[in-house]
Amino acid sequence: MFTKVASALNTKAQTTDSMVKERSETDKIKGLAIEWRVGSPIGWGVYGLNLALQLRQKPGFNVLLLMTPAMSKVNPLHQVLLRPLIVNQQQIQTVIDQNPGKQICFDVPVLQSLGNNFSGSKMNLVGKPTVAMIFFENTQLTPDAIARAKSYDLIVAGSTWNAEVLKSNGLNHVAAIFQGIDPTIFHPAPKSNLFADRFIIFSGGKLEYWKGQDIAIAAFKRFQQRHPEALLMTAWHNLWPQLMAGLEQTGNVVGLPQVTQDKRLRITEWLVANGIPGEAVIDIGPIPNYLVGQIIREADVAVFTNRCEGGTNLAAMECLACGIPTIISANTGHIDMIGDSHCYPLRKQDAVQPTAIFPGVEGWGESDVEEVVENLEKVYKDREAAKKRGQAAVEFMQDLTWEKQVDLLLKAIK
Repeated sequence: MFTKVASALNTKAQTTDSMVKERSETDKIKGLAIEWRVGSPIGWGVYGLNLALQLRQKPGFNVLLLMTPAMSKVNPLHQVLLRPLIVNQQQIQTVIDQNPGKQICFDVPVLQSLGNNFSGSKMNLVGKPTVAMIFFENTQLTPDAIARAKSYDLIVAGSTWNAEVLKSNGLNHVAAIFQGIDPTIFHPAPKSNLFADRFIIFSGGKLEYWKGQDIAIAAFKRFQQRHPEALLMTAWHNLWPQLMAGLEQTGNVVGLPQVTQDKRLRITEWLVANGIPGEAVIDIGPIPNYLVGQIIREADVAVFTNRCEGGTNLAAMECLACGIPTIISANTGHIDMIGDSHCYPLRKQDAVQPTAIFPGVEGWGESDVEEVVENLEKVYKDREAAKKRGQAAVEFMQDLTWEKQVDLLLKAIK
């Protein structure tokens, strides 16, 4: 399963655990180890879950989970497929606990999850090879970050933009591989029509400065004044509310939503305080990814006014795959998803002010509120043309399934 436990100096540690042993080349089972928590409702959890599920379907492939998965957020059928992996994970955790501060070496590739400045991975786990999986927004890389980046055998960036930023910093062992969608969840299907008399606008993604929900709020406020039947459906839950800082300084909104004791954002109250009627808002809060499809299919249009996206924006991809007419800012990682025939690009992109958290904003874009409103009006007034773009989006997303993207990842590692 993995070869040895080693210290930072690569000296052999003593252990009696039978799991920690040398394998001969002929005895190796092809496999892969995932270092982050699979199944959590955030993007990394969705990525890890679909990666694990795809690999489980490959004959003879050994999937190792290096953290306990978040099973309560996973489809019950998928839980059955993951359950055998939990026994191994518990054994691995025992070895980690018995060797504090020592390097654990696996004889399979280890994927580590990383963010801005190559931070995030705190587990001293390496593989053959060790692969950095990175999504980042801050383009200002420190010398320490670049040094850490050079220690990886391969860097997998979540977008072409991320890959280009890394290469411009002298990092050439980089592959751009996108996230995917599960077509069994995200596909066109009939609506329930529970809100048949409303024009539903969906906005998703953690509420934070770089996702630019303040721009969407300003646009919705203007649009709803013209069309009182408009209904804003939000999925903005954020476990790290400190990342909201900066939204209140753009001039689009006043203040930030309060956070309850159970870390829920009081979205509706905040929007009401910003002049949007309470009956024009539905905050769906945190939901498991396997339930998202049936909810977002109720939308007439989706809006993503992100100032930046390190990856290709999983929520936007899911809307496109469902055939929802989707308005997308033409910057950073979104550019990989942009096309006039299958979405409504926001081409007006002004410079963005950096913040203390995000000092590097090269390539970021500030969408124009009026252009957002204009595109909402296009969808509202010409439903047939919007439907055709939605159908084109479904075709576009056929090449961006998890199955195909995981195969590209394995090829890059090989």
